Amino acid sequence: MIRTHVYIWLIISTLAVLSVSCGRVPDYDKRLVEVDSIVATQPAQAKAILLDINPNDLNDADEAYYNLLLTQACYINYDALTNANDSIIQRTLDYYADHQSDKEKYTRSNIYKGAVSQELGREDSAMFYFKRAEVYADEKDDFNRGYAQLRMGSLYKRHHAFDGRDIEKYEDAVESFRKVKNNHYLIISLKDLGGLYRYRNAEKAEDILNEAILLAKNEKDTANYVHCVANLAYLYFMQSAKVGKDSSAMVLNKAYQELQLILRLNYLDKLADTEYATFASVYANKGKVDSASLFLDLAERQYGSDPSFYQSNTYLEPMSQIAKARGNMREYYKLSHECDSVSFSLSRDLGVLKVMNAEIDWEKQFKEKQDADRRARYYLMAGMMLLLLLLALLFYRRAHRYDKLVLELKDQSRNQMQDLSGLQGSINELKINDERLKSFISSHMGMMREMIDACYHEPNNRIAENMKRIVKFQDSNRENWVKLYDYIDMEHNNIMTRTREQYPQLNEKDLLLLALTCMGYSYIQTAIIMGYSNATSVSVIKQRLAKKMGLDCSLNEYIERNEKREYPSEKE
Repeated sequence: MIRTHVYIWLIISTLAVLSVSCGRVPDYDKRLVEVDSIVATQPAQAKAILLDINPNDLNDADEAYYNLLLTQACYINYDALTNANDSIIQRTLDYYADHQSDKEKYTRSNIYKGAVSQELGREDSAMFYFKRAEVYADEKDDFNRGYAQLRMGSLYKRHHAFDGRDIEKYEDAVESFRKVKNNHYLIISLKDLGGLYRYRNAEKAEDILNEAILLAKNEKDTANYVHCVANLAYLYFMQSAKVGKDSSAMVLNKAYQELQLILRLNYLDKLADTEYATFASVYANKGKVDSASLFLDLAERQYGSDPSFYQSNTYLEPMSQIAKARGNMREYYKLSHECDSVSFSLSRDLGVLKVMNAEIDWEKQFKEKQDADRRARYYLMAGMMLLLLLLALLFYRRAHRYDKLVLELKDQSRNQMQDLSGLQGSINELKINDERLKSFISSHMGMMREMIDACYHEPNNRIAENMKRIVKFQDSNRENWVKLYDYIDMEHNNIMTRTREQYPQLNEKDLLLLALTCMGYSYIQTAIIMGYSNATSVSVIKQRLAKKMGLDCSLNEYIERNEKREYPSEKE
C-alpha cells in the first residue's frame, strides 16, 4: 500500500517538474537582450549590431529571438519589406507557437507578422495576426496589447469602418497605453481618436485633442503636436457657430506658426503630412485664398506626382473651397461632385469588409477552440474523477481484506495462548523431549516472528500497528510470556529458572530480554516486542542488563556458558 502511494507521488512530482521546466523562460544571449533594450528608440543602431552577429552560431531560442529583433528593427527603420522578411518572421512565429514559455515574444511575433503582412498588401492577414496578439497577450503586457489595438484601429480607420470598430479599438489602445504610461503611443492614439470623434461627438473630440496637444507639448513631440492642432482647428471651423470666429482664428494661427517653425528648422515637409491640405481647406472656407493656396502648394510638394493624392478628397475638397472663394462656381460644383463620388466610393470600400471579416472569422475560430478546450477539460476531469473512484474502491477492498486477516491472526493467537495455558497444568508431567510440545511452541514463535516482520516492513500501516499491539509485551499478557520460559528452559539448560534464582533483582522486562536473546531474536524484532522506538538501543540495554547481573562477560556469552555448563560467577 505504501508502495502504491509512493508511485502516485512520484508521478505527480514528475509532472510538476515537467510543467515548471516547460514554463521557464530561456536564458537569451546577452547581445540580443541589449539590442532589445534599444530597438524601439534606436532601430538603425540595433540593426547594425544584429548584422554583426552570425545567426548560425546561435541556438534555436536565440535564433528565433534574433529574427524577431531583426524584423522589428527593419520595420521601425522604414526598410523595404519583402517576402523574405515575411518568411523570417513566420519561422519566428512558428517557434514561439511551439515554445510558449516566453509569451511576450510570441505576442510581439504576431504583431510584426501582421505589420509585414500589411506592408505586403495582405490587410486581412494583418488583422488576423493583430487580433491574435491582442487576445493572447499576457494579462500584464499592456504595451503589446495596446500596440496591437492601435494597429487594428488604424486598419479600420484607413477603410472607413462604419460600425464603430475603429473608435472601439482606439479607445482600448488609449486605455492600454495609459496603464504603461507610454506617452508617445498615447498621443498617437488620442490624435486619431479625436479625429474620428470630430464627426460624431464634437465636445468629446475637443477634450481628447486638447489632452493630446498638452501631452505632445510636454513631450516635445512637434510632429504629433501639429497633427493634433490641425485636427482641433478643423473641429473649431466645423463648430464656428458655437465657439466664434476668434477662437477658430486663434487656433489656426497657432498651428500655422508651428508649421512654419518646422519648415524653418530642416524643411521637414513630411512631418506635416495631410495637415497642409487640411489648413488649405479651412483657410479657403474663411475666404483667405492666399493662405489656402500656400498650404495647398505645400501639400502638392509633399506628395509630388502621386495620382492617388490628386484623386482624393484630401486634395479635391480644398480645391473646391478655393474655387468657391474666388467666385468660380462652375469649378466649385464640378469639384464638389467629384468629392461626392469619392465619398460614395469610400462608403463602399471592400477593404473594410475584408478586415472586418478577418476579425470576425478569427473570433469565431477562437470561440470554437475555447469550446473544444472546455469540453476536453470536462472529459479529463470526469476521467480523473472516475480513476480516483476506482482507486478508492481498490484501496478500500484491500484494507478490508487486511482487517479480516488481522482478526484471524488475533483469533489464532488467542486460541494458541489458551491452548498453551491448558498445557501448563500438565507440563511438569511431560518429558523434556516431548516433541509435540516443542513443535507447538516453535510454531507459535514462528508466527510471532512473521507478525514482527510485518510490523517492521509496513511501519505506517494501520494493519501493522494492530499487529504491533498484539506482539508487544504488556502487563495483561505477562503470564503468557512467563509460560514460554519453561520452553526456553527445555532448550537452553534451565537458563530461565537458574537466572531467576541466582539474580532475584531482575524484573519481568529483564527476563523477557534474556528470553528473546536465547531465542535468537534480532534487535529489530526485540525492539518491536519490548516497545522500543529505536532498534539500536537494544544493544545498550543488553549491556546494562549484564552489568545489573554483575557479569564479567556479555549476555550472549552468559547464554553460551550456560549451554556448556560453565556457569559464570557474580562479581564481588
